[in-house]
Amino acid sequence: MSFLKRMNIKKLASWAGSLLMVVSLVFIGRRIFLTSDEVDWSVFTNPVILTALISIALLEGVGILMTALNYRAMVANVSGIKVKYALALVVYSVSNLYKFIPGGVMYVLGRNKMAIDTDGLSHAKVGIATFLEGATIAIAAITVAFTFSFRHTVYYLQQIEFAAWLLILIATVLVILVCVAVYFRQKLHKLWLKLKEDTKDLRPLVMLRRLLIAFILIILFAFTFLATLMLLGQEVTFRLGITIMGLYMLSWVAGFLTPGAPSGLGVREAVMLMFMGDTINATVLVSAMVMHRLLTVTGDVSAYGIALVFARIAKMREKNTPQEAEPIATYEATQTEENEA
Repeated sequence: MSFLKRMNIKKLASWAGSLLMVVSLVFIGRRIFLTSDEVDWSVFTNPVILTALISIALLEGVGILMTALNYRAMVANVSGIKVKYALALVVYSVSNLYKFIPGGVMYVLGRNKMAIDTDGLSHAKVGIATFLEGATIAIAAITVAFTFSFRHTVYYLQQIEFAAWLLILIATVLVILVCVAVYFRQKLHKLWLKLKEDTKDLRPLVMLRRLLIAFILIILFAFTFLATLMLLGQEVTFRLGITIMGLYMLSWVAGFLTPGAPSGLGVREAVMLMFMGDTINATVLVSAMVMHRLLTVTGDVSAYGIALVFARIAKMREKNTPQEAEPIATYEATQTEENEA
């Protein structure tokens, strides 16, 4: 009975995933349509530039797949269970497309399909892995922003103004949280002990490895924006290029922390224009931001396509691989016949 119930949950999750995919594609198409007037489509007439832009999009897609593998390793570090490569790539890449849905909730919850399709893997373990992945990416992005463009980052933080009502609201929420924590202290203590038990296998060296990979991927994504800017005609020195990469990550963090902005739409552009509008050609900058957004979307979709192809190949190989259980069954049948004789 539990097996049938599990199968129904899998089917329901599959249908929900398909529906969310359609919704994501609608939002992606809407975004591309709204920004189509801002894209300099004439650059696609140059074969060299066109090839380079396609390469950037594919590089974005490869980056997403590498992030998926890093997340799979994070899940294994937390749970001790290795999710199948094909499943991890498909689930991660499709949930990555959910980030275009306003709210950002499904972008996080979509990964829990790994728990549904993997025996022994709990949703809590996936949730912990998701939290740790978000923390490592945020730390890597903030570090790159500070390191590559320290002066601009500090200036941006100084410009953030907190209204009196917002400070009062934050203080009120903190007081309520403290009261709730005191009232439920015993349950929270048990929850804390369970969390420590769930993460006991997470050694500092393991987390450092995950963080290092996050650093590499963050720099890769920042480089794709710099390459797009240069392809559209902006001359960049080495020092300016480093600053642009740092500012891009600063804008990414600002978009990531802004509630209600799907995939940071609009926020990244505002931050980049605030700092770089007077330093480089504003027209080229706006065109590059819109073009890079288009390339990023293309990369996200291509990552999902590559993951599907990989999953199909893995499934075909699994079908063609002889089952290990068959020789055992044959041996047992032979022994039974000999005993009967």
